[in-house]
Amino acid sequence: MGYRSDVGLCLTKNGKKTLEAKVAGLKPEADSTKHIHELLASPRKRDDPESGAVAWHWEHLKWYFDFEDVSFFENVLQDLDYEEYFFIRVGEENDDTEDRGKYEPSPLLSG
Repeated sequence: MGYRSDVGLCLTKNGKKTLEAKVAGLKPEADSTKHIHELLASPRKRDDPESGAVAWHWEHLKWYFDFEDVSFFENVLQDLDYEEYFFIRVGEENDDTEDRGKYEPSPLLSG
C-alpha cells in the first residue's frame, strides 16, 4: 500500500504562472502528465481572485520523489523564490512533517 501523506501547496500569482508554463511544456502522451493534471484538478483546490493565488490540498497521497508527477512539482518549487510558495507535507508518523516556503496564504486558508 505504501506510505501516505497529506500535502498542501499554495502559490502566489507569479508561482501559479510558473507552474502553468511548466505544465504547458509537458509531453501530452506521458503517463506522468496525466497524473499531474489529475493532481491539479483536485476538488480541494482554492483560488483567491483578489491576489491571483491558488492552493491545493491532497489527502492520502504517495509523495515519493522518484514518482514523475511528484518530481515535477518538486522541480517547480525549486524554480520559485521562497516567497512565492508554501508547501507542507504531513506523513503518517507524528514526527513526519515538513514545510517549505515563506508565502503566507491567509486568504486561501480562511473561510
